[in-house]
Amino acid sequence: MKSKFSLIVFLLCGLAMSAQQDTCVKNILLEQAIVTAEKIKAYRDYKYVMVDFEIAYDKFFILQRRSNSFKNFRILVTNMVFEPLDTISIPEKMKPTSLEFDIANNIQIVAQDTLYQIVEIENKYYYAFPVEKKHYREVLGRCLFMTDQYVYFCDIRARGYLLDFYRISPQKKEREPVFCNNDLQRLSEIPQEVQWHVAHSSRSGGLWFGPSDDDWESFLRNVWMRPEQAYLGHSHDTLFYFDHQNRKIGTYDEALNLLHSCDITYPDKETFWRHIIYQDRAWGKFYTIFGATLNEIDVKTGKTIPRINANNYLSQKMIIYKGNLYSLKKRRDSGNTEISFIEKTKLN
Repeated sequence: MKSKFSLIVFLLCGLAMSAQQDTCVKNILLEQAIVTAEKIKAYRDYKYVMVDFEIAYDKFFILQRRSNSFKNFRILVTNMVFEPLDTISIPEKMKPTSLEFDIANNIQIVAQDTLYQIVEIENKYYYAFPVEKKHYREVLGRCLFMTDQYVYFCDIRARGYLLDFYRISPQKKEREPVFCNNDLQRLSEIPQEVQWHVAHSSRSGGLWFGPSDDDWESFLRNVWMRPEQAYLGHSHDTLFYFDHQNRKIGTYDEALNLLHSCDITYPDKETFWRHIIYQDRAWGKFYTIFGATLNEIDVKTGKTIPRINANNYLSQKMIIYKGNLYSLKKRRDSGNTEISFIEKTKLN
């Protein structure tokens, strides 16, 4: 953990990260909730709305607000069967919006202008190390993950049609190219398609009932001609590069020697696959969603194995951890009361 923390310090380029005494608050121990260990399917607290959640070190960190207030926030810390371990009181002036899992496996509280790291001291949890949000995004916004040797980044350009993956060694402090995903050909075809739509609608003599030119362009960029973005993941010092343009999955060591390559199985076009890859944070397995079905990806064969109906369109957030899918879901009842819960689904 020390090496990873030193890399974060290196990335923040001397940014002041010392905790101030007034940034920490006392923890309040909650009464235990009544739960049944392995049979939990969902967690809900009727007095609170779940705003966001993260998982680290076999613990849930749940950002909540009182159901009748938009100012009264707290962070509930539980074990993996949602038994309360601790709470972190959040002052009103902080105005938290979400939680983030950073590349050093720390949980960050995202507030209006600042980020705060959640720290553990003698089994108690506090918020500390305030960082100005804009600077944090500029420095760490492109980071993907870190290993013992490198920090990996991705530059996103041309609205996501050009991705440059690179890495930096904290010792050498030099940028080293790793992979490039160039989908500019698809981007160059969009203006032609838009122009065809403009010409076609103009010939209708004012009787055009189809989408507007702007709506058509938005549809092309976000659905029909959405970029086939690559994905770079890792497990320890092994890299997994999902090269969607060439329909390949490549497995590499950190010297970038190709260890294994296979074709990936793709769904039918009508499912509008968005090329989003999910990785189990603990076990390293990879998943993707075709339509509403979560599929496991076998990186040795490239085959996709259907697992569950993920209902991703109804989920605010999804995290895969130790073979389980945890989804944050929200809805409103007939009285317009906001209902939120974390749903657990076993994948294996």
